[in-house]
Amino acid sequence: MSVGIAIMVVIVVLGLATLGVAVSFLIKPTEVKLGTLRPLSIATTFASVSGLSAGLATALTTISWQLKGGGKAINAALLTMGIAESLAPSIIGFSLLTLAWIAVSLGMRKHI
Repeated sequence: MSVGIAIMVVIVVLGLATLGVAVSFLIKPTEVKLGTLRPLSIATTFASVSGLSAGLATALTTISWQLKGGGKAINAALLTMGIAESLAPSIIGFSLLTLAWIAVSLGMRKHI
């Protein structure tokens, strides 16, 4: 299993767990659930940033191998594709966090 797939699986699992607790908080708000959401959100954020970093490192490593192999110029298409792909983990992670915290904000209206 490649590093990118492993990181994406971690992000999706953490993000869905966060979203699940947030929906549970929306249905029945408690302080315990809110306390659980905070570290899950931080873990999802760190996993998303880690996925972004790993993706950028992979893209830049591929470019450096091309240059080392005798290439005289950076392949712009390969570089932009690598950057675009490296953003995918962050997009998924932060989208799940956005949905989770929208559910929390709606649950807070019930809680107050």
